[in-house]
Amino acid sequence: MLAQRGICLPAEFTYLNLGKVRNKGFEVSLDHSVSRGVNAFTNYSWQGDPETRDSRTPASELAMPPHHRFNAGVNVNQRRFLGSASVNYTSKAFWTDVLSEPYHGYTDAFTMVNGTVGWKWLNGKLITSLKGTNLLNDDNSQGGIQQHIFGDIITRTVVGEVRYSF
Repeated sequence: MLAQRGICLPAEFTYLNLGKVRNKGFEVSLDHSVSRGVNAFTNYSWQGDPETRDSRTPASELAMPPHHRFNAGVNVNQRRFLGSASVNYTSKAFWTDVLSEPYHGYTDAFTMVNGTVGWKWLNGKLITSLKGTNLLNDDNSQGGIQQHIFGDIITRTVVGEVRYSF
């Protein structure tokens, strides 16, 4: 995205903490063992806009984190089968990080659905699985999900995996 606009990253840069900033937020979560080998989880967090605590911190240097994040999922690990499913939501954010204003920018809100299904062979010594990321192919203005302004664009991905334990 930056390269398309003719913006290249510098080879060197430094960053200095300029002043005091107050961040406020909270998180609530629940983990539950549904049965032997089946676990579920959910969590929600909220974070407010940061507040400068002195005049040394320029407002242009403040990142605006996602206000809302929500995750829920289930994990299964049985004798012959394993699997997981999760949904993750993150609201839009404004990233400033350590570079100057041409490198600042927003990431859109996104919902990502991930899943895994797998089978165990040879008493668990061999495991084959399919892992999917962004299964619904959430397609925001970036052409996929971007979790950070310098982050990769995440589109639907399905990967096969074979693991063998010696």
